[in-house]
Amino acid sequence: MKDLEEREVVMNSIITKTCYLIVILGLTSCGSGEFVPTKDICSVEKHYKDDIYQVKINGKTINKHWYLKSDAIEIAKVLANQNKCMH
Repeated sequence: MKDLEEREVVMNSIITKTCYLIVILGLTSCGSGEFVPTKDICSVEKHYKDDIYQVKINGKTINKHWYLKSDAIEIAKVLANQNKCMH
């Protein structure tokens, strides 16, 4: 009878440790992936006539707004920091 109780305690211990191991493995496997930098290119293009600029990614405008040169450059830098394009 005592031998049976000892086996039960050992089995419960093994089951508990196994459950902890499964939980730990599950939590560590959900880590974030490797950072992959974008290959898209930011550019700032001047209006053909006026001294205003648009910000583009791969040649496509990000919106219909026109900016002063310093503002357009700053927007391109922010986009690059957010990994939306390379500046």
